[in-house]
Amino acid sequence: MALMSQIANVHAIGVLVIDEIQHLSASKSGGVEKMLNFFVTMVNVIGLPVVMVGTPKARAIFEMDLRSARRSAGFGSLLWEPMRVANEAGQVKSTEWGAFTDKLWQYQWLQKRDEVLSEEMRRCWYDLSQGVLDIVVKLFVLAQLRAIVTRIERITPQLMKKVYDDELKPVHPMLAALKSGDSELIARYSDLTIPDIDKNILALSAKIDAAQSNPELPRYGGNEQAMRLHNLLVGMDCHSDLVAPLIERAFTVYPKLAVRELLPIILEWYSSKEQEPKTLKTRKPSIKPSAWHTLDSDDLRFKFSQCEKGESVYQQFQRSELIFDAVSWLKNAG
Repeated sequence: MALMSQIANVHAIGVLVIDEIQHLSASKSGGVEKMLNFFVTMVNVIGLPVVMVGTPKARAIFEMDLRSARRSAGFGSLLWEPMRVANEAGQVKSTEWGAFTDKLWQYQWLQKRDEVLSEEMRRCWYDLSQGVLDIVVKLFVLAQLRAIVTRIERITPQLMKKVYDDELKPVHPMLAALKSGDSELIARYSDLTIPDIDKNILALSAKIDAAQSNPELPRYGGNEQAMRLHNLLVGMDCHSDLVAPLIERAFTVYPKLAVRELLPIILEWYSSKEQEPKTLKTRKPSIKPSAWHTLDSDDLRFKFSQCEKGESVYQQFQRSELIFDAVSWLKNAG
């Protein structure tokens, strides 16, 4: 204890934080009473404030009797529970949850992000995370990484639900318990941990780095022959915007031909493209339904792509507040 006091003075330590206190073995330390006496003596002898941090599992250690609770609390204790959200007529009120998500929503690196967090998105976010801060942030990070990898470049309720189903399976039972509000069911889970979540984040980041270093790779689905053909044509001063769809067309029409056989075919197509009127060259190409999720957020085709399984387009438009309810309007007007 004297040596600890000397070290604290030499290094000018201001506060001692003991994290993961729930892992401390009461049996090995001589019992809860002896362990708490040690902490109290350390505060008195060293004059160093001690902050103990742990999960709800640690409450059993410090709340066995009134004296133990008083010693463990010191000047006060804080139980950090999941954020609460108040619902009224399906709307999320301006609460701590609303303020936190509004602030967190600003930290996005997506090209087509929605600057304002919609109520639908806020409700979905809370429903999936149940206000647990660790889950809230990790779900937000993983959703951004998935949005970049899939080229959707924005966070949508559908995307966040997909990320929740794919990446957060280990915590589904815990979050379901929190959602149920059953105290006995919640008591079964003292901690919320997500194994391998950091590994998944690093893997998605690596995919993004690979896509940025070679932006044409995702377009050709990793076809090395198509990439080789693309580089050859660009090296011959062909415009990349015209070359890419021609290469895709060539591999679809002539899947068994080699690169040297495809090259003159694509050059012939390219020459005919070059001779087309400028109005045709500047015309926007048609987009396949499978790529509608990459369109702008206000595009109706993008809204259609966000329909959940078994949901009609009308229901999706209604949820996005794109349907004008004339009957309700007339009743209110009357």
